[in-house]
Amino acid sequence: MSRPDTRPGGVRAQLSTPSGIAALVLVLGLLFLAIGAPYLWGAAAARDDISAILQGPSGAHPFGTDDLGRDLLARTFVAARLSLELALAATAVGATAGIGVGMLPGVLGGRMGRLVSSGIGAVLAFPGLLIAIFFAVIFGAGSVGAVFALALAYAPNFARLTQTLTASVTGKEFIAAARILGIRTPRILLRHVLPNIAEPLAVSVSVSAGGTLLAFAGLSFLGLGVQVPDYDWGLLLSQGLSRIHS
Repeated sequence: MSRPDTRPGGVRAQLSTPSGIAALVLVLGLLFLAIGAPYLWGAAAARDDISAILQGPSGAHPFGTDDLGRDLLARTFVAARLSLELALAATAVGATAGIGVGMLPGVLGGRMGRLVSSGIGAVLAFPGLLIAIFFAVIFGAGSVGAVFALALAYAPNFARLTQTLTASVTGKEFIAAARILGIRTPRILLRHVLPNIAEPLAVSVSVSAGGTLLAFAGLSFLGLGVQVPDYDWGLLLSQGLSRIHS
């Protein structure tokens, strides 16, 4: 039987703090909305009511209604699924691409490795959201284009982190022993380096998912993300902006 993780920085120790408990509750709440909201509030979110068009907050509609009389609180709950799905998809694509590019300097070495490293540093000089907007315009407005735009915007961060972690591991004795045994560099990276840097990469991916969720909502708010008839949190905010003074 494995012992409980009682280290100061262990997972259980972090979850026992007030901030850890709050974070866990929020994550579980989002997961509940993503899984259950379409079944619990899907009908209310799609139901038109011409007698309740553009109503303000009330007991029947705590968030008010839209221009078709649909309950905005129900639509906010239902939008959690698409918002989380697209944010996680963009994070997964960006992390996969970034980790692959970040390991290239270790595979290529020499001038090509330095060229890739310089390219990563050059891209990191630009704000990620600016890169996302640039690629979203190129790919065209829509969910798929926004996913790949955010993936390309976040990939350089994962690439730099992977490159730094890889450099810290490749100098270890077991890596030198693997090279003496004649094991090729790509296999060393996949079998020996990647498992040893997986934990900090996983932490970075989990932290980036929250930022990606916010960035995706920003693209939808600007009209570059989710398009009607689908909707996510950013699109709901955009639709409500025109009526904020009413």
